[in-house]
Amino acid sequence: MARIPRFFAWKGIIMTNDFYSQFAGNSIKASILSVEILRDALIPKLLGDDSSGILYWAGKDLARQFPVASDDDLVTFFEQTGWGHLVVITTTDDLITYELTGEPVARRSATIKSPDFMLETGFLAEQSALRTNCVSEAKITFQNRMRLRISVTIDHNQPIVNHDPATPIEIVRPQVELDDEQPEEAQ
Repeated sequence: MARIPRFFAWKGIIMTNDFYSQFAGNSIKASILSVEILRDALIPKLLGDDSSGILYWAGKDLARQFPVASDDDLVTFFEQTGWGHLVVITTTDDLITYELTGEPVARRSATIKSPDFMLETGFLAEQSALRTNCVSEAKITFQNRMRLRISVTIDHNQPIVNHDPATPIEIVRPQVELDDEQPEEAQ
């Protein structure tokens, strides 16, 4: 009988905060090749024509596993996962528009004929739903080789009922090293 590693809970569910903090704080980053092979070679083959829709719902599920408390945490999480640099462009009561840029977007756009960013899109939709307690859906409204825009629509007429808000993960932030030239505190 195979033993389940400690960072997995019963039935293979990841204990998200421990899982996140173990890898986000690790100075040895995962191989980009291994992630890209899984994401852009294996998963589309396995899922076929349903790949985009399933990745959207997978993104929503990941958002429930890794809820974040603020836009700053969301930006940090996107950087740490290698999804790219996320910026909030506009925010209204019922619409949030994000722009996703950076090396991951450019690299995937340059090497893949039609890169799929539905995982990120679903993740943003569900993060919004978790924060507003309203049904939220997202779609890509602009995409070129260097950036994409994702618009999240919040439907205040469809509140989420019987919702137990998840405790946000504690975002691991890089330690900032102080300059050697700063004066020492008086003792």
